[in-house]
Amino acid sequence: MKPEPPVEAVHDLLRGMAALSGHPIIADVARLYGKGAPADLSIALNHKQIASKQWLVETLAEVMPRPEGPVWVLGAWYGVLGALLLADERLGIGQVVSLDMDPTCAPIAETLNQRHVETGRFRAVTADMTGLDVGAMETTPGLVINTSCEHLPDVPGWLATLPPGLPLLLQSNDYDREPDHRSCVPSLEAFREQAGLSEIWFAGARPTKNYTRFMLIGRR
Repeated sequence: MKPEPPVEAVHDLLRGMAALSGHPIIADVARLYGKGAPADLSIALNHKQIASKQWLVETLAEVMPRPEGPVWVLGAWYGVLGALLLADERLGIGQVVSLDMDPTCAPIAETLNQRHVETGRFRAVTADMTGLDVGAMETTPGLVINTSCEHLPDVPGWLATLPPGLPLLLQSNDYDREPDHRSCVPSLEAFREQAGLSEIWFAGARPTKNYTRFMLIGRR
């Protein structure tokens, strides 16, 4: 096995790529590496993760480009999806709230999205999505995103806790070989049945080498 490149080398490489491309997210990632990135950030930024998130952003830009309220990303890990959502000029998103139950995620997500934290367009929250009382929020989300439905033990049970009519973007997959995947679905139709949305504005599948990812956009 080849050794991983030192963090300093990755930092310098990203700074060079940011200068070459002019892309602000690459500069944000470079800054995060400079301040001390977690070892598994490379997983959050690998080509499969980014391709899945790009698919989400592209589809959202066509189906629901201007949610009427903050966008909550549940199980958001290090806030990469939030960064992509806020970077896309086709989307009119006022604020992204990035939620994860792991307390180590929020500081990293806020460092990655520092530009948006400073303007009030991004904040990170540490909480368990299954205990989130959306109906009691002072400001109702314009969209709730959950890209990890396969990790939940009871997807219909979780959805039943959400207010009727709430706009949702959900993703799952058929990769049941992963021990942490508790609610995988074998097909897009099975995912539609599992979610039981009252309205569906988009339903699609994206095959990859080892599994197929499914996505629904609609209303609870």
